[in-house]
Amino acid sequence: MARRAGFLMAAAMMTALAGHADQLPDFSQFDLDDDGLISEDEYVSHQTGTRRANESEALAKFTRFDLDQNHTVSEDELRRAVDAWRGTDDDTSVSATDPADSQ
Repeated sequence: MARRAGFLMAAAMMTALAGHADQLPDFSQFDLDDDGLISEDEYVSHQTGTRRANESEALAKFTRFDLDQNHTVSEDELRRAVDAWRGTDDDTSVSATDPADSQ
């Protein structure tokens, strides 16, 4: 049940991030320093600043997107997370069984 709840939280966040089913979230909303990566601080700052999540929720969500666990999320990782949530990607890297859990 806890795994499902974590996945549902991530799905709800991605629904809000996507806005439209055929569009990816605007990567630049998160990549504040325009270095091509979303850092943990950038993501947490965005999520807490927009009141979409508290700090611990934002950290858990970020961890789900950081597929290679390098403490940053690339545009490809974000796309893969959205695809997995939509069920359009065969890669199951983003799932409710990940160690932890945009608009």
